[in-house]
Amino acid sequence: MTILCIGDSLTYGYGVRRAETWCALASNLTGHEFINRGVNGATTGEMAEQELLGDELFVMGGLNNLFMGMPVAVPLADIRMICKRAVSMGIRPTVGIPMQISGEVSEAWCEGPVDMDLVRSAYADFARALLLQCREDHTDVIDLRPVIGPDLLSFDGIHLSRSGHERMAQAVAAHWNARRN
Repeated sequence: MTILCIGDSLTYGYGVRRAETWCALASNLTGHEFINRGVNGATTGEMAEQELLGDELFVMGGLNNLFMGMPVAVPLADIRMICKRAVSMGIRPTVGIPMQISGEVSEAWCEGPVDMDLVRSAYADFARALLLQCREDHTDVIDLRPVIGPDLLSFDGIHLSRSGHERMAQAVAAHWNARRN
């Protein structure tokens, strides 16, 4: 089975080698081919422009939208549209709900002024709303909030460390392996 993975730097694997990304590791754990189409800095609108291919789809994003000050409704609508397009093409979607960024991230990390407390609050609202939206739409979801804690983030408090990629790969593999049975 081929699973197209679209997303931002959390999917791309910012800061780790290609063989250390959760996509590569999940391929090894499942025997499925996870195609990594993550793009550093991508918004959900940019993700929606990607060509969909493969047997299944994994989509995870929204944090960059919030860093840019977009309302929560924007990434929610984009992810819904991506999933509906996949379903219309016969591709089964799964949505990833990313982990919360660390409380230690400063606005100095971002380009331009960003109120990190506002981003964290908006993210909490986004994650809750995305989970509800997936339930309403009967879309599979992998909620990474209880799986990935601050100890599995890299030096910047946003991206996954190598251990974080390993933990995420385990969660993704468990999802796909459970569907085999």
